[in-house]
Amino acid sequence: MLRQKLTSIFSVLPALILLNGLLYIAISKAGIGLSIDSINYFSAAKNWVDGLGLVLFDGSTLVNAAPLYSFFMAPAYFFKLDAFVYAACLQFFFLNLNAIAIFLLLRVLIDTKRILWLYIGVLLLNYFSFVQVSVWALSEMGFICLFSWWLYFVLCKPNNLWAPAFLVGALCLQRYLFWYFVPGIIIYWLWSKREVKSLIVQLAFGFVLTSLWFVRNYLLQGTLLGAHQLGEKFGLSAFFENLLQLANGMYALNPLYAGPAFFIISVLFLYFGFRNETGLRREFCFLLLLIASGLLLFVLVQPNLQMSQLPRYLSVLYVFVYLSWILLFERILTKNWLKFSIAGFVLAVSTILLINKALDFKQNGLGIKSTLAFCADFENVALAKHADLPMLSNFPDVVWLKTGKTCGYLPFLNEDYDAFGKRVPAGLYKVIWFKDSSREMLMNDAILNKSADFTPMYNGHWHKIGTLKIDSGY
Repeated sequence: MLRQKLTSIFSVLPALILLNGLLYIAISKAGIGLSIDSINYFSAAKNWVDGLGLVLFDGSTLVNAAPLYSFFMAPAYFFKLDAFVYAACLQFFFLNLNAIAIFLLLRVLIDTKRILWLYIGVLLLNYFSFVQVSVWALSEMGFICLFSWWLYFVLCKPNNLWAPAFLVGALCLQRYLFWYFVPGIIIYWLWSKREVKSLIVQLAFGFVLTSLWFVRNYLLQGTLLGAHQLGEKFGLSAFFENLLQLANGMYALNPLYAGPAFFIISVLFLYFGFRNETGLRREFCFLLLLIASGLLLFVLVQPNLQMSQLPRYLSVLYVFVYLSWILLFERILTKNWLKFSIAGFVLAVSTILLINKALDFKQNGLGIKSTLAFCADFENVALAKHADLPMLSNFPDVVWLKTGKTCGYLPFLNEDYDAFGKRVPAGLYKVIWFKDSSREMLMNDAILNKSADFTPMYNGHWHKIGTLKIDSGY
């Protein structure tokens, strides 16, 4: 027994070494991937450490997102560490801790003699997760890690009352998305006839912590979710429109829909697994089937859903639903040579894809740190002028990264002057406009080109700097 355990443990070490190596390669040149959400978390963490509260780079308060990832980032600013390096270390930590939980699950769900399946389970299942979340300084990787351990305790340690409850609390503070899982969890609990006390304790932890956070948001902003209103999150017509767009994208073989396509196929595998498996494997398939179906449903009913966001929404379950592939092949393939051949082929393909993606990230970078806005240096003479003025920009997150100063947004395309005037008080502002096309669908420089109140100070290849007078008439 001990020999089998040691053999299975050492069988996944090459996979872990490879995954860690690929993550290092991917971020070794341009650094950890950053998006505007990343800078939200970073700025909230820094301002919280500085005693200003969970305030974002544009001066607003963190209410749109849950706060736990910002708390994870806080030690970087408290101990004066490089925030980018620290965020990368967090990703390595979550990646490996998540792999341990997956390994423990696989040891229960799969015969430990089939070492190759364990290896593939740890390696292959991370491909889409690697692409979508592992290389980004975002909250998803931590959420996946917490959820994998919750899954392990619920399925393999059913008598443990408090560990899954604490994990549910942490999940709710990591991403609001966890509440999309709750209907499926309740159905599973009733179906499996588990002790209701355990479910009540878990949901109570999550409900209390979420409620406290919402009360804080309401007291500060008069809203629970900021710009995200619950009433605007659900629509029956939106469901059919999003479903049709998803089907068309998959039919056209658009690479954007590769992850969602595999997700949906995996959910079907979970359905057949649930019908044909027994014991713990049956429970695993049914629980993931309910959670994954619920997540897909709740995401598709959102009227403002952008299909580019869909892979990120689903990424929190990629690793888990893809376990269904291993369970299916491990069950239906009766001949060992066939199992070995398919496992070897899948292993080779997944390894090649991972290596190729890591090298691509290294060469081309990802996130804001790869945009012209971030790479361009400021014109220091113009920047030094009127240093005491508040700032506005089309990339205020980049301005905050480069200067550490609060910077607000210029007018959005769909924002009239009345709304802009309510958001930005009248006065004189320094404006930094980056000549980068990645946000041209959100805002343009019309206010600078047409306004007599804009006084240019610098107009270079990458950006222009000037002052903008905003009257109360706006």
